[in-house]
Amino acid sequence: MAASYILLLSALLALAASPAMAGDPSALQDLCVADNTSDDMAASYVLLLAALLALASSPTMARDPGALQDFCVADNTSDVFVNGFVCKDPKLVKAEDFFFSGLDEPRDTANKVGSNVTLLNASRIPGLNTLGISMARVDYAPFGLNPPHIHPRATEIQTVLEGSLYVGFVTSNPDNRLVTKVVRKGDVFVFPQGLIHFQFNLGAKPAVAVSGLSSQNPGVITIANSVFGSKPAISDDVLAKAFQFSGSFPLFTSLNMAAAYALLLAALLALASSPTMARDPGALQDFCVADNTSDVFVNGFVCKDPKLVKAEDFFFSGLDEPRDTTNKVGSNVTLLNASRIPGLNTLGISMARVDYAPFGLNPPHIHPRATEIQTVLEGSLYVGFVTSNPDNRLVTKVVRKGDVFVFPQGLIHFQFNLGAKPAVAVSGLSSQNPGVITIANSVFGSKPAISDDILAKAFQFSGSFPLFTSLNMAAAYALLLAALLALASSPTMARDPGALQDLCVADNTSNVFVNGLACKDPKLVKAEDFFFSGLDEPRDTANKVGSNVTLLNASRIPGLNTLGISMARVDYAPFGLNPPHIHPRATEIQTVLEGSLYVGFVTSNPDNRLVTKVVRKGDVFVFPQGLIHFQFNLGAKPAVAVSGLSSQNPGVITIANSVFGSKPAISDDILAKAFQVDKKIIDLIQAHF
Repeated sequence: MAASYILLLSALLALAASPAMAGDPSALQDLCVADNTSDDMAASYVLLLAALLALASSPTMARDPGALQDFCVADNTSDVFVNGFVCKDPKLVKAEDFFFSGLDEPRDTANKVGSNVTLLNASRIPGLNTLGISMARVDYAPFGLNPPHIHPRATEIQTVLEGSLYVGFVTSNPDNRLVTKVVRKGDVFVFPQGLIHFQFNLGAKPAVAVSGLSSQNPGVITIANSVFGSKPAISDDVLAKAFQFSGSFPLFTSLNMAAAYALLLAALLALASSPTMARDPGALQDFCVADNTSDVFVNGFVCKDPKLVKAEDFFFSGLDEPRDTTNKVGSNVTLLNASRIPGLNTLGISMARVDYAPFGLNPPHIHPRATEIQTVLEGSLYVGFVTSNPDNRLVTKVVRKGDVFVFPQGLIHFQFNLGAKPAVAVSGLSSQNPGVITIANSVFGSKPAISDDILAKAFQFSGSFPLFTSLNMAAAYALLLAALLALASSPTMARDPGALQDLCVADNTSNVFVNGLACKDPKLVKAEDFFFSGLDEPRDTANKVGSNVTLLNASRIPGLNTLGISMARVDYAPFGLNPPHIHPRATEIQTVLEGSLYVGFVTSNPDNRLVTKVVRKGDVFVFPQGLIHFQFNLGAKPAVAVSGLSSQNPGVITIANSVFGSKPAISDDILAKAFQVDKKIIDLIQAHF
């Protein structure tokens, strides 16, 4: 009968693969420049598939809503209904909103199935709201089962901490193929979004696993409970026909057809959450003009009564007027976001005018929620961006009147006026509220300042910083890191391209370039494609910073391709540091397995607020997408943590390496002006990288 249950849900899931409407596919690497010269037919098919993937992210049904600010901590006391949760007043947010303690404690498994799932979603950790990820601990009694179920809004990546599990998932119609594997301590397995899956403890001792899930509220539909325990019950006529059973179903007396439809819809929803959800939360009506008078906090703005909307809500006058550039850096940005043009709310775009004094600089910065496309109206600019680790490649260009340049989302970038006359440019940004993190301001101006111990280790600088007189070293580093973080995780590029089939296992032998990885022939897919062994093994931390990150992305686990999640183990030497960095394509949720860590992140301009916490074994902490963050081992013994990340290839930009170790190096003229220090100091720091 269990197999019948699986078959039923698989059949329902098969109906869910409609390519909805939606936005462009999100990037899975810093750049995916179109190859317009390719005439390879196979490549054309792959390109077509990549384009189709874009359809998988309807803002009305797809992934979690993307963040429109650094964070939107859930206000669980509000009685206002929104998609997700209303936001707490940012002034009232504290580190505890991103924290949970006790995930190391065993749970009670004395129940019919012998398992217990502790889910840390946005209801348990309010800071997860709008961040698109959650975490779970699963305890299994001897021979305990986490029964066949689906997560309607998430892919799951799981690592075994203790014991051995027999795990598997079933593909959808018409194959209904069962993919299984025995996984042991340190092994990792992936359960693709929307597919029925299970885990069974093979041993006579308890087992434990930890999972990352690619939604702030993944949901769960346990097959047996849904099919045979719906309220009211599904009609026995419906179930008898579905299971091809000609006898009577005494257990299905007084069942209701409506519940059957509800079950079908629940199954369909399992595939409705494409990881591409990319853009800002989409409009559910013609417009949602921001009501700037409301004191209700939501992700974005509350809507004005449509009857009160007027043309002025979509209008701004005076963008042609020069701005004052008499400041330290010699530039002035006029941003027209949803606060300035209320009609932009839910429309996913904004505009900016940038004025540059002669030899003026728009200093290195990132936009945490947008890609930028810029055209020069007057003058000539030297522009550039830096790719993420390990390349840290500097891409630059001189652009003149009428030229257009693109700054990829999540990457540090700048513009410098080459001429003795003022220059002007206009930019479009792919978010109604793109945000900005200016590196220098964030690193050197965080409130409170980042510890100078952490920053000195991150920048590998043991001496004094004569250029930072009257500045706190920690604050300086915080400023740099905050700016870089802004580039890391825009909800406009936010989610990975969604799957258009049950799985798209990466074909790492293909020489066809797509956004992500080309798919292996489904007939050649095996359980090992979703599997990794050895995550329990300690890593070498004998390096300058004293840490080692083992990232299991789609390159390491091919089955992760198109599934929008990954996992990492982080080892810390005594007093080791995972230095200030950003993930350009992911939020991170981390649990400590051994030791104690001092962790934190810095919010974007203008606040540059440092949020820190000491986390211990069993504690969980969330690092919001696009913000600079770090972890530091407080103890004289090694520490270990495991993280879930909301992208199959989250990327990493280590602040010090990117700013001072780019290849080729960013001009010391630019960095000296950005940091307001002598060029000799810049040269001194760059020498360390």
